[in-house]
Amino acid sequence: MKKLTISIVLVLLVVALTACGAKLEDGNYEGQSTPDSRGAYGVVSIEVKDGKIASAEFLQYNADGTLKDESYGKESGEENYKKAQDALEYSKQYAEKLVETQKVDKVDAITGATSSWKQFQEAAKDALAKAKGKR
Repeated sequence: MKKLTISIVLVLLVVALTACGAKLEDGNYEGQSTPDSRGAYGVVSIEVKDGKIASAEFLQYNADGTLKDESYGKESGEENYKKAQDALEYSKQYAEKLVETQKVDKVDAITGATSSWKQFQEAAKDALAKAKGKR
């Protein structure tokens, strides 16, 4: 009886671990974060090859749907413009780290781009859920 119980527990453990590590399906996927308090949001695009994240891109958008680019923050004065541009530059590292680590939870926040990090996390998780066939 004891051997049977141990065998059943082991089988259930293997099944549970296999389900947690669902394989990514090859293809291109896009995820989006919910808008922040100002309506801005992030979009993560990933390409999966051979079950792994081969490339990723993180773009950020203003509430009106325009891309945050070299003019982002310009209307807020020179000091705030520099901070806004630095945050955009720092946030590019999130996609690079995702490809490197293959796990959203292993991508750490970067000082100066923590709001972007939250958007990145949410959008990346959305894209990966799609790559796992869950959405």
